[in-house]
Amino acid sequence: MYKNRKKTTASPLFAILLALSLALSALPRLAIADADSADATALAAGQEAHFAQAFCGNTAQQTAQYKEQLRHVLTDASAFDANWQGGWDHSNDDIIQMRALRLSSPGDYAARVKTNCERAKWQSSNSLRPHPPK
Repeated sequence: MYKNRKKTTASPLFAILLALSLALSALPRLAIADADSADATALAAGQEAHFAQAFCGNTAQQTAQYKEQLRHVLTDASAFDANWQGGWDHSNDDIIQMRALRLSSPGDYAARVKTNCERAKWQSSNSLRPHPPK
C-alpha cells in the first residue's frame, strides 16, 4: 500500500531552523502599553540583537547603543535587563545552529542570514519608534 510513496528526509537542522524562523517572526511587536508587552519586547529585542551581532555585522557598541535607546522607549518594562539577557541567552542555541548551517549548506545559510538580518533591522527600527497609546 505504501510501496509507491517516496520517502523524504528533511534535515533535522533545517526543521529546527524553520521552527526558529517561524517563532521569531511570530513574536509580537505590539504597542507598548503595559509591563507584559514591554517585557516581551525586551526579550525579543535581546534575542534579535544577539543574532544581528553574530551574523549581520552589528558591533558590540551598536548593540549597546540600541539597548539603551530601547530601554528609554520601554518605560513600562518591569525587568528590562533580565528580559534582554534572557532573550540574548535564548539565542545561543540558534546561533550555534546557524553556524553549523554555514558549514553544511552555505547557500541556505546566506539566504537565511539575509532574510533574518533584514527582518531584525526592520524590527529594531520599529521598536524604537513611538507608538500611539491604545
